[in-house]
Amino acid sequence: ARNKLAIAVIWACWLGFKARRELKRLKEEARRKHAVAVIWAYWLGLKVRREYRKFFRANAGRRIYEFILQKIMQKYFLEMKNKMPSLSPIDKNWPARPYLFLDATHKELKRIFHLWRCKKYRDGFTDQKKAVYEEKLEASELFKDKKALYPASVGQPFQGAYLEISKNPKYKKLKDAMEEKVIIAEVVNKINRANGKCTTRIFLLTKNHVLLADQKSGHIKSELPLEDVTKVSMSSQNDGFFAVHLREGSGAAGKGDFLFRSDHLIEMATKLYRTTLSQTNQKLDIEISDEFLVQFRQDKVCVKFVRGNQKNGNAPTCKRKNNRLLEVAVP
Repeated sequence: ARNKLAIAVIWACWLGFKARRELKRLKEEARRKHAVAVIWAYWLGLKVRREYRKFFRANAGRRIYEFILQKIMQKYFLEMKNKMPSLSPIDKNWPARPYLFLDATHKELKRIFHLWRCKKYRDGFTDQKKAVYEEKLEASELFKDKKALYPASVGQPFQGAYLEISKNPKYKKLKDAMEEKVIIAEVVNKINRANGKCTTRIFLLTKNHVLLADQKSGHIKSELPLEDVTKVSMSSQNDGFFAVHLREGSGAAGKGDFLFRSDHLIEMATKLYRTTLSQTNQKLDIEISDEFLVQFRQDKVCVKFVRGNQKNGNAPTCKRKNNRLLEVAVP
């Protein structure tokens, strides 16, 4: 009897344990189903609210703001289409900014438009025009903010040949003596080494030489190989004087360096620089100073530029003061 009672108690405990475990499982399953239902209900609610939020009053302000902003931008671009400046790269006109918040956009649009019209302008260049502008760019790099004469030369085209040697019969001998293409042909004033007086000469620049010829007869007076030209010196003032320095000991340097005055100084110096670089692969030294030294025969002479009252109008004058000084008075 005792054994039967023990078995009944154990069996009852086992059944109770199973029942409690099953109840716990059912309660957990019910909680999970409830959680899924709640989450699903919230998700459906969120979708509905998102769908109908555009109809809510709280969203009206943002929608109105976006609409107004869009219309302002549309109006801005349509008006800019009719207010665009010319396609000239030097045209600095630009429409005024209509709204403060468009400041960054307005500046960026100006930058993009300028780059675009510059590209269109460059695309229209012929090879000849491109070479002209390359020379102008070279002149800017050499003389801008250094030589007072430079700004006046910006608008002047570089012609090169200011003398029609081939068409003038009195220069027939000069034409026959030249075998190279002429890059510059111009009448310059050569400064006499002894007294500072001027003598007119024809200045010819070819691919390999600088030639000086008599203006009346066309007879070649001097022939300077470009490889013997070491430097060009000039002042920072508004004059046309420049010195051509020659390599010491060379055949062309027998009488020393040359001092000239030209009405097209910027062009001549630029073409001489580019031609020397092209033929010798060496950059020609360009010295810009109101005092520089030149070699006249055996003497080192200082060329000094000073301000002075001119008796000959606005033309600079040159005078040899002594064996060591040549003074140029610039108005």
